[in-house]
Amino acid sequence: MTPRDGYALPLTLAAIIVIALVAAIAAQQVRTSTRTITDLTDQLRLRTQMVSAENTLIYELLTEPMTQRGLAVGQVSDPLSMVLGGAVVSDDTPILRVNGTAYRFSPESEIVVRAYDDQSFFNINSYNPDYSSAVLSLYGVPEVEHARFAAALRDYQDEDGLRTLGGAEAGDYEVGGLPTNKPLRDALEVCAIKYWDESAVCADPGRLLLTARTRGNDLMVHQLVSEPVLDLMMPDASAQEVRDVFAEFSNETLTSFNQIGAPEFDVIRDPLSIVSAPGPVLTLLIHTPDTRLTHRVVLELTPNSLISPFVVHSKYAIGGDYTQNILRIERLDDVAPLPQPTSIRTER
Repeated sequence: MTPRDGYALPLTLAAIIVIALVAAIAAQQVRTSTRTITDLTDQLRLRTQMVSAENTLIYELLTEPMTQRGLAVGQVSDPLSMVLGGAVVSDDTPILRVNGTAYRFSPESEIVVRAYDDQSFFNINSYNPDYSSAVLSLYGVPEVEHARFAAALRDYQDEDGLRTLGGAEAGDYEVGGLPTNKPLRDALEVCAIKYWDESAVCADPGRLLLTARTRGNDLMVHQLVSEPVLDLMMPDASAQEVRDVFAEFSNETLTSFNQIGAPEFDVIRDPLSIVSAPGPVLTLLIHTPDTRLTHRVVLELTPNSLISPFVVHSKYAIGGDYTQNILRIERLDDVAPLPQPTSIRTER
């Protein structure tokens, strides 16, 4: 066969193009794999730091005396603390606040830690209709629905099968095993309750977990109130205004919720609603500055137990726009370092 002129160069060019495309695709795959491995390595490093930060914070909670504002780092409890409900310390004692103040785990770390007392949150499980109505309004639930929500909440937890007026029993649920007829274990469980599940309360689980707890009483302490809670109390305020009010409550410049237009949360409605020292139930938030990784841990300190000095009640990974907007740290260098644990000292 006689070869024809003019075919060798186009075929060679075509082969070169194919080889170049294969090489480019292979290079892109290598870059993608390298980036994935790098991301996984960074995430593993951050998660390791988060576990270390959580354990360090728990250690401090177990070993440092508690004051009305938080942990008195480096101090020793005295007999008077048993009477006043918290350690008595001087004004210059470093305090690890339990109102959600942000701390950097260490000068080299990228992890932020926060601790909250139960008195920093709304009580989503309140049986007081006035308090419950005030909270539901802040979440955006119309007032005409408040009685129905309260009835469904009651039916979900009581042990009988009798439907409260406006409430919901087993026949009203499509999912078997509901209602549980047991006390709520955590705030997010309200999103399994009839009417609550499709309401504004549960529209953003991250917001609910940052602002509410299932507590034994309704009293919120102004010096322990958290920034997310203030954000709900002040719907027309800017982020900076909320931040400023949070600082004023922390410094006790403001001493009542009436001063920010929320007097209903100053009312003491039952004998159990009394100011007490923080604990034993506390909520920990451990997150990256951008909140891409955010963990919420609820634990109960049980230092007198021979089996375990603390019990973890729940753990959640949370996210979403609300979480990012309320927790995000723009400049990590501006965040105070976490006060370091101290060895137990005895004073003579």
